[in-house]
Amino acid sequence: MTRFMPEIDEGAGYIGYPEAYGKILSGTGLLGCEAMPIGSAVNRIAAEDVVAPNSYPSSDISLKDGFAVKTADVARATGGRAVSLEVIGTAYAGTRFRGQVSSGSAVGICSGAPIPPGADAVVSVEFSETEADGKVRIHADAEKGRNILRAGAEVRAGSVIVEKGSVFSPGIMGLAAAAGISEVEVCRRPTVALIGIGDEVVVPGNRLRSSQIYASNLVTLGGWLQSFGIGYALSVVKDNKNAIGSELRKRVGQYDAIVTSGGAWGSERDLVVGVLDSIGWEKVFHRVRMGPGKGIAFGFLDGRPVFCLPGGPASNEMAFLQLAFPGILHMSGVRGHPLQSVPAILLEDVKGRSSGWTEFRDAGLSKDPKGCFQVGLYRNRSRLQAIAVCNGLICIPEGRASLRRGELVPVQVLAARLDGIGCTSPDGGLETPAL
Repeated sequence: MTRFMPEIDEGAGYIGYPEAYGKILSGTGLLGCEAMPIGSAVNRIAAEDVVAPNSYPSSDISLKDGFAVKTADVARATGGRAVSLEVIGTAYAGTRFRGQVSSGSAVGICSGAPIPPGADAVVSVEFSETEADGKVRIHADAEKGRNILRAGAEVRAGSVIVEKGSVFSPGIMGLAAAAGISEVEVCRRPTVALIGIGDEVVVPGNRLRSSQIYASNLVTLGGWLQSFGIGYALSVVKDNKNAIGSELRKRVGQYDAIVTSGGAWGSERDLVVGVLDSIGWEKVFHRVRMGPGKGIAFGFLDGRPVFCLPGGPASNEMAFLQLAFPGILHMSGVRGHPLQSVPAILLEDVKGRSSGWTEFRDAGLSKDPKGCFQVGLYRNRSRLQAIAVCNGLICIPEGRASLRRGELVPVQVLAARLDGIGCTSPDGGLETPAL
């Protein structure tokens, strides 16, 4: 029996992928900000410039255990010609030395301790020899400033240490804490309702009847959201207009964004867009010249963004990653595309369906013996295994029908699947949607 294959629609009534991406970003603004302890701000986006209230260090401090000295006193000290100085005390971290280093004297000092008045260098302990009469023999010279960290060298009071829109990394958090910052304003993250549509769809953990499938799409989408710290709720609704409408109305009052999975194409059982039309959503577009994932619809219901994704696993994930996910993360202050892009040498010719479309292809990203990225198509007839295993995506952008072997092409990295080939996590990346 020959399977009926409909004629390929070259995009009449569709919009291009770059245009769809732009419409989503222009429509999904920031949700506001919230105060957060600096110790909890990892991977959050700064809602404002963070200005240092204090300098760090607050005074000149020693970088070494050793002796605080006057440079002139040790100018001629060498291994074979030591200089003897009188030790007048010891300086410890966290307290100031009550006294002054004068010519011919030295102060024992611990790493992190304030430099005693009168000293202008520190000789590290390995170049010294303590004598029984309370003196120390110095076996090395030290120019002014040797082993001293100047006040404000790390952070200067009044300086911007985190710019608005930047990500709080662990290192940045530590720098802010060193400047005396205990609380920061960060962009609020959205909450998302994931709604599976279909009589055949069952939430994992429930009993599966004949001809039914588990909602693996929703779990995949939820995993992506969770990897960026986005909270979500998961539900499944049958192919019934009233049930779909009721669930949408319920969720739009509870969550900042809605993503539906399935029922978005155009058959008699694809009801979601029609239901949204009937309850008065503001539709922005439906269908994009993008493969896979062309059936995506986007609009607003009561001011909340709604993304309607097709139900096929490959189309579902691609529509989410390339359009819905960037829009949701944009609401939390993330700049650019959430998937990092790396340049890689293409190992084979890659043909697209049409130069009028943007096409994304599963890819296998690896490194050659010199450590340079290389990429080829990932081929697996199982859609779910491809989603689970491939570690990159190649894009044939609108305006090109193919890519040629040997080209240096940007590859979107599915970082969780890299298996240690040496690429960082997706915390930013493409500034424009066209690869």
